[in-house]
Amino acid sequence: MLDWIFEGIITWISSIASSLMDAVSGLFLNALGADMTVMEEYFPFITVAYTVMQYMAWAILFLITVWQLFRTFGGPITEAEHPLHLIARSSIFALLIGYARPIFMVALDIARAPYTALLDLSMTSEVFYVLLGLEETLSNGLLTIASTVTVIAPILLLILLISIGWNYFKLLLETVERYIVVGVLCYTSPLAFAMGGSKETNQVFKSWCRMVGSQLLLLVMNVWFLRAFSSSVGQYIGNGGAVSTGHGSIFLWFFCALAFLKTAQRFDSYLASIGLNVAQTGSSMGMEMLMAARVLTGFAGSASSAGSVFRYTSAAGTATATGFAAGFANRFKPNSYVRD
Repeated sequence: MLDWIFEGIITWISSIASSLMDAVSGLFLNALGADMTVMEEYFPFITVAYTVMQYMAWAILFLITVWQLFRTFGGPITEAEHPLHLIARSSIFALLIGYARPIFMVALDIARAPYTALLDLSMTSEVFYVLLGLEETLSNGLLTIASTVTVIAPILLLILLISIGWNYFKLLLETVERYIVVGVLCYTSPLAFAMGGSKETNQVFKSWCRMVGSQLLLLVMNVWFLRAFSSSVGQYIGNGGAVSTGHGSIFLWFFCALAFLKTAQRFDSYLASIGLNVAQTGSSMGMEMLMAARVLTGFAGSASSAGSVFRYTSAAGTATATGFAAGFANRFKPNSYVRD
């Protein structure tokens, strides 16, 4: 009876913890989605400038076509493309420039299906079952408490906890960055279609197509990584880091969770290593925040020392300058300012 009550309480707490993590991730995933609503409403200029991008793309396509037609006068020496093929290809891509955004939206609709399916999956309380019995769970908890009595263990746990929180925040930031990259690819798509009018520049258009596919894959994988980490938090609370084999500990879970977050952040590098063209997102945000903190502390130090630059002390009604003013006065003494 006690075993059943204990398992029910742990299962309930695990589901609550996982739901809280899902709520935090959902603030980003549900808001961003697999459409351009957030991009258009947060950056309204891009919708106005899209027409300029189209005219620019038509101009670039026209210049490429004229240059390739000019090369045909060189005959077989220049290895130019056949004029009829060039004109036909350029005409097709000139039409595609006019429909660049609707074509991109079709690709987004394809990615929206798995994105929504992963986002709508519900994790019931049965997922967070207790792997061990009551006696073994209590024993594992006592061993964990005993191992953290030392001085080093709590410090290590605190460092790992801060690292996990920091990397989770970085993963959320990278999720937004990947969404922004998709938006930039969408509203600059006419420039990519302008590159497809000639065989000489067609490789640029193919690389752009591979990048679009890779970024849409990353957009879907954002949901997979964030929701998987949310379920891991609930599983950790439910089992205390234990696994079905009877092994595992709180330290093992911390290292696994940290490695999972690192893998999620570097997944674009892994895709690039297998040949997919992905934008390398994720910057050294830690260094940026440290630099910002250094600037703020520098301002605070400057403000505190600003009053000590021109300090003076009076003696017999005569002011004596100190600090910067003293150095200035000593450098320009009477009757020697010309020499100095």
